[in-house]
Amino acid sequence: MLSKTRIAVAAAAGATILATTSGAALAAPRLVQPQTVTTPVIEGGADGKPHLLLCPPDENVFSGGYLVTPGAGRMLDREPADVLESRANEDATGWIIAVRKNDAPTRGGESSPANLTIRIVCTQGENTPTPSG
Repeated sequence: MLSKTRIAVAAAAGATILATTSGAALAAPRLVQPQTVTTPVIEGGADGKPHLLLCPPDENVFSGGYLVTPGAGRMLDREPADVLESRANEDATGWIIAVRKNDAPTRGGESSPANLTIRIVCTQGENTPTPSG
């Protein structure tokens, strides 16, 4: 048989758990689903020059990345890509990519910069604070 003290403690603990979980649910911020934005293929874009992809207006960037592909009838050079820059721009509204990677014809000839595709993940309809430095 449970004593009155144990019942009171159990009831208080249960009420605390219920209040805590209910309060957490009410205080939780609205989750914002990020969206991915991708450029069309930038022919010869792996030329080492910076390329900027912006998020839609009033949105901020979470992260960015790139894909390097050979041109038609070409193959990627064996040398690894040289990533010169991969970062958010100054106000975190977009991502800057500068990568150097060559491709070459499959049957000899001169190499040229490979194609580049940039992909970023942005907030959806909400700005995120940028770190102050």
